[in-house]
Amino acid sequence: MQRARDQHFLATHTVSAASIISLCSLAVHLLLPEAASHVLAATLLTLIAGVYIGFAVTDGRLSRIISESIVACLFVGFATWALMRAPHLIPFGYLAHAGWDFLHHTPLFKVAMPHWYIPACVVVDFLVGVGLWLIWAL
Repeated sequence: MQRARDQHFLATHTVSAASIISLCSLAVHLLLPEAASHVLAATLLTLIAGVYIGFAVTDGRLSRIISESIVACLFVGFATWALMRAPHLIPFGYLAHAGWDFLHHTPLFKVAMPHWYIPACVVVDFLVGVGLWLIWAL
């Protein structure tokens, strides 16, 4: 059964699939009024941050559950603050989350999850962060 899960599109075409997901997400932002785009971006950042809590719960180690929950709460706090005070900083939350994703490749933050998830999330977070910055700056 594990082998079947490793053969789906995201597992076999991680970077290209993540890039397509990013571009589709950014296309939605192009269609929205800027204020609505800010709200959507902040909301999605909080949801993205929460995914690691689910992986930590599946992993089962209390230390991972606590650390992932704390970091997710920090991203929620940042997204909320940025939305209310400085929406133009929301893209930096995505870039910071790409860094958090990358840290999961180190033994310090090892959490049981599909092998393709971390690189896919790094790509999505990075492209969406840069894309939102460009959309809102132009």
